[in-house]
Amino acid sequence: MRNFLDIEKRTGFLFWLLLILLTAVPLRFYHLTTIPPGLTHDEADHGITAVAILNGARDIYFTVGHGREPLFDYATAGLMTLLGQKAWVLRGTAVLFSLLMIGAMTAWTRLAFNNQVALLTATGLAVGFWPVMAARQGLRSITLPALFALALFFFWRGLQKLEIGDLRLEAHNANVNPPTLHVSRFTSHFSLFTFHFLLSGLLLGLTFYTYIPARGLWLLFPALLLVGGVWDRRWLRRAWAGTAVTLLVAAVLAWPLLAYLRANPGAEIRIDELSVPLTAALQGDFSLLWGNIKGGLAIFTVAGDTAWRYNIPERPLLGPVMGGLFYLGIGVALWQVAGGRWQVRGMAGPNGRLAYAAALVWLVGGLAPVLITGPELSTTQAMGLQPVVYLLVAVAIDWGWQWFMVNSKWLMVNWLLAVGTLFLFGGTAVITARDYFGTWANAPEVRVQYESTMVTVLDYLAGQQVADTATSAMLSASVSTITPGEFHSPAVAALMLPQDAVQPRWFDGRGSLIVPNADEALVVFSGFAPLAEPLRPYLATAVLQDTLPLRPSDADRPVWVYQVRAAETVTAWQQWLTPQPAQFGEAAALLGYDLSSGNVAVGEVVQLVTVWQVQSAPSGLRLFTHLVGPDGVPLAQADRLDAPSGGWVAGDWLVQLHEFAVPAGTAVGAYPLTIGLYTCLDATCTQTQRLTVWQDGTAVGDHLQLTELRIVE
Repeated sequence: MRNFLDIEKRTGFLFWLLLILLTAVPLRFYHLTTIPPGLTHDEADHGITAVAILNGARDIYFTVGHGREPLFDYATAGLMTLLGQKAWVLRGTAVLFSLLMIGAMTAWTRLAFNNQVALLTATGLAVGFWPVMAARQGLRSITLPALFALALFFFWRGLQKLEIGDLRLEAHNANVNPPTLHVSRFTSHFSLFTFHFLLSGLLLGLTFYTYIPARGLWLLFPALLLVGGVWDRRWLRRAWAGTAVTLLVAAVLAWPLLAYLRANPGAEIRIDELSVPLTAALQGDFSLLWGNIKGGLAIFTVAGDTAWRYNIPERPLLGPVMGGLFYLGIGVALWQVAGGRWQVRGMAGPNGRLAYAAALVWLVGGLAPVLITGPELSTTQAMGLQPVVYLLVAVAIDWGWQWFMVNSKWLMVNWLLAVGTLFLFGGTAVITARDYFGTWANAPEVRVQYESTMVTVLDYLAGQQVADTATSAMLSASVSTITPGEFHSPAVAALMLPQDAVQPRWFDGRGSLIVPNADEALVVFSGFAPLAEPLRPYLATAVLQDTLPLRPSDADRPVWVYQVRAAETVTAWQQWLTPQPAQFGEAAALLGYDLSSGNVAVGEVVQLVTVWQVQSAPSGLRLFTHLVGPDGVPLAQADRLDAPSGGWVAGDWLVQLHEFAVPAGTAVGAYPLTIGLYTCLDATCTQTQRLTVWQDGTAVGDHLQLTELRIVE
C-alpha cells in the first residue's frame, strides 16, 4: 500500500484521509432525521436538558435518566444556538464527536505507529457498523472516545518533543569540551513542551464529564509511565514530570464533578445498578460476575449486545474477517511488547513498544466495564474501547503487509494487497449500510424502542389547530402511553412538539384515564396502551375522530384518536359513581368511586375505580388502596398511579383503576376499603409521607375509608 497508494507523502496521506472522511460523513448524515426511526427517551432527555441549559441551567451533573455527565448536553446546547432547538441537532452533535474521534485517532496513530496504520484505523472507524450506529444516536457515550483519543494524542506529542529535545541537548553537550550536563536540563527543555501535557490534562479531565467508563480509562497514562519506566529508567526520569502535569491538571478539572457525586450519592443511580455483580462477588457469589466476563469477552466475534435499541441482537462487534484480524492484532501487539524494541528517536517513537503497550492497556481498560456488566448494552458501555478495536485490526493488516513485502518475490503482491484491503473495507461499508439502514432501521422492535408510534402521534398533534378562531376555544389533548413518566414519552414530546402546538397530558390507559377539562379535547390511545376494559364506560360519550396510519409490521398499532367534550363525559359518570367528596392535600379532590362488587370470595380480583379532579401538579405522588384487616394491617393493597402527578393540569379529570386479589386465608366478614395519596421521601420509597384528607372542611386523617368490602364463602 505504501508505494501503490503513495501514503508516505503528505499529499498522498491527505488524499486518502479525505476520501475516508467523504465515506464517513454520508454514512453518518444520511436520513439522520428519520433513521433511527423516532427518538428514544434517553435521547429526548439529552435534548430537554440542552434546552434547559439554553434557558439558564448550569448544573455540573444532571440527575435526568438515572444521572449523567453534562458535557454532551452543553455541546448540544451550543449547537442548538446555531441550528435551533430541533431533535435532529442531538444526533448532529453525536456525528460531530464521531468525526472528531476519527480525526483524533488518525492523528495519534500517525504519531505512534505510521501513516498506513493511521489510515487503516480511520477507515475501520468510518465504515464499521458499531461506529456508524454510535455516531447516529444522540447519546453522551460518543464523547468519551473522541476526547480521550485527543488527550492521548497531545500526551504522545509531548513525550516525543521531550525526547527529541533531550536527544538534541545530549548531542550538544557531547560537542562541548568538557561535556556539561546542566542540572536544569529538564527545566530548560520541558518548558518548551509543557503546552502539550497541559492540553492533554485538560482533555483528560473533560472525559470525566462525558461517560462513566472515563473514571477508569485515565489509568492508561500512569500505566504507560510505569511500563516505560520498567524498560528504561532514564526515560522514566524524563517523562514522569510531563505525565504528572497531565494527571494533575486532569484531577483538578475532574474534582468538582467527583466532589459533587461524593456529596450527592443518590444522584447516580446507574452506579448502584452496575455494581450488582461486584457486590455479589464481594459476598462470595462469583456466578454473576463470571457469567458477565464470559459474555463480555464474546462481544467481539461471537455474540454482542442483545438490545435492539443499539444493535441487531447478538451481532458481534466485528465480522469473521475483521474479527480474525483483531485477534491477530492483539498477538502482534503482545509480541512487540514482549520482544520488540523502541525506536532510536525515543520510547514514544513510531512503531515502538510503548505504542503497542498503549493499545493493549487501552483495550483492557475499555473492556473492563463490559466484563462487569455483561454483553447487554455493551455497545454503549464499551464505547471507550471503540477506537482501539479498529487500531488492532489496522496493526494486523500493517504487519501482514510488511511480512508479505519482505518475504514475497512476486512483484504484483503490492497491488494485490492494496486491492484486497480496499475490498475488505469496501465490503464492510456495504454490509454496514445493508445491516443498519435496511435490517436494523426497519425492524419492528427498533421502531418500538425509538417510539416511532409516539412520533406519529406528536406529528398529528402538531398539525392540529390549537384554537378555534370563531369561538376562541382551546384544543387540549391527553395521550396514553406505556411510558408516561416525566423523562420518557413526555420528554420526547417536549423536544419534538412546537411550543405553539397542543401540549398533551400523559397517562397509561391500561390503568387510568385523563380527560382534559376543555370544551373540546383529543384523547389518544396506541396498541400498547389501550383503555382498560373496566374504564371503557368512562369514555362512552367520546367520538372516534381518526385512526393514524402506521406500518403493517408496527407492533404498537393501531392508534385511535377520540374527540371528547368534558362536560358531556363527566355528566355521564354520575349515573354509576358513588359520591364520596374529599380533598387530598392541595393535589386533588375525590368525586366518587365505582366498586365492581361489594361481595367477593377469597382469590377473586376486586376492581375499584376512583374519579378525581386535579388541582395541582406535585411530582412523585402515589395512590394506595388497602383492604384493612382487624389489626389495622392491610390484607391486600394496590399502590399505583398510572397518570404521573408531575404532569397533571389543574381542572382535568383523572380516572384510576385499582385491582387486587383477596388473599387466601381471609376470613368471612366485612373489611374497610381505604385509599390515600402519598409521596416517597427517599429513592427506595422506604419512607413516605401521606397527604392529609379533608371532608367538609375538617381533617379526617391521612387516608379515607370508601366503604366496607364483604368477604363471602
